[in-house]
Amino acid sequence: MPHNLSRRTLLVGTAALGGVALSTTAFGQSKESIKIGLLAPLTGFAPDLGRDVRIGAEIAATQLNQAGGIMGRPVELIVRDDKINPNETVAAIRELSGMGVKVFAGGVFTATALAAFGILPSIDAVFMTVHANGDLLTQEKFSPFGFRLNESAAIRGRAAGRLAAQRYPEILNWSGITTDNEAGASQWRAFEAGVKKYYREIAKKDVSITEPIRVKVGANDFKNEIAQIMAGPVEALMLSFPDPATLVQQARPFGWESKIKVFMDMGNDVVLANALAKRTPPNFWTCSDWYHGAYVGKVKGAAGLLEAYKAQTNDDRPSGYVGIAHAAISVFAQAITAAGSDKDTKAIVKALETGSFDTVGGRRSFRPDHQATGDSNIYRFEAAPEEPRGWKVAEFVAEDNAEVAPPPTPGQKLAE
Repeated sequence: MPHNLSRRTLLVGTAALGGVALSTTAFGQSKESIKIGLLAPLTGFAPDLGRDVRIGAEIAATQLNQAGGIMGRPVELIVRDDKINPNETVAAIRELSGMGVKVFAGGVFTATALAAFGILPSIDAVFMTVHANGDLLTQEKFSPFGFRLNESAAIRGRAAGRLAAQRYPEILNWSGITTDNEAGASQWRAFEAGVKKYYREIAKKDVSITEPIRVKVGANDFKNEIAQIMAGPVEALMLSFPDPATLVQQARPFGWESKIKVFMDMGNDVVLANALAKRTPPNFWTCSDWYHGAYVGKVKGAAGLLEAYKAQTNDDRPSGYVGIAHAAISVFAQAITAAGSDKDTKAIVKALETGSFDTVGGRRSFRPDHQATGDSNIYRFEAAPEEPRGWKVAEFVAEDNAEVAPPPTPGQKLAE
């Protein structure tokens, strides 16, 4: 156990889950609440993601209060809609800062996380992302007050490339379809690097890589892209854009499934599985910020989160957004306890930088670039007509991603 984290610190973050939250009045009138701000996209084109982030964070706050709060004080989670808009993000953070909030979680998209990181020094606050994976956040745009709990594009892409080499050493012609922005470019660079490195190391082979096709965010007609893929030598695709389900359905009449033998999606998670369902092609993988099946029964707190989620939603397949948001609140609870204050941002930053934290997704710690390392979660889902949703998880991987992570170089461009 790290010297700066007491046994109580770790227990606060992984207390037994489930049950009904204690009212903050149970702590007594003299107990000032510890405020944590949560920014999530509750409206716009991704409200389902914001919903899951909010649910995961609210469950964590409820369970912390049931376990006695943080340092004996109640946790007050204050939620704001960032509307997937940098200006709205900044306005919400400034509003909550004026209410005394010093710690924030959120950052589902890179653009909003960058906006948040940019104002942290001026308001003396700490922000932790739960999904934003653009490499800039821990590279050129590094902030001493910003932390990324989720995987970066560099880590996720390399982890997926390693998995491809492990599972499909005979598939040697790869390409990709990505969004025409920095997030898509970052994902592709990392995946390409991972495929090249691990095919040589694991499969003892070199791969042929065709430059990816770029699509606009919001595109829904992929016939030209499908024709381009059909005309080339590609056998497998990395997908890094919001709507691969539409792409797959439009490609079916072209006989694409007999040509493309492996799909490696970078993070659409349960949303994609539900959209494809019993129409899922073979060998379809997706990356997740937290796959509950990897941790329930193995990591303290995971089963309780799943049960609390099921009780609230009547759904037994939470997305990774639920788990990573829960983890963010838990990590903050442990760091605040170690710092002995929810207002001393320097002490909280030091606790985050030097601690190791238990979460429902296993233990995580932050590198000098404030990028967390821990497990990469990737699972393969397949069509299952007998299942109510039409799909099931066929296999999953939960492997330490520290090995595939490029060296930390905060403030500098990521070395290729």
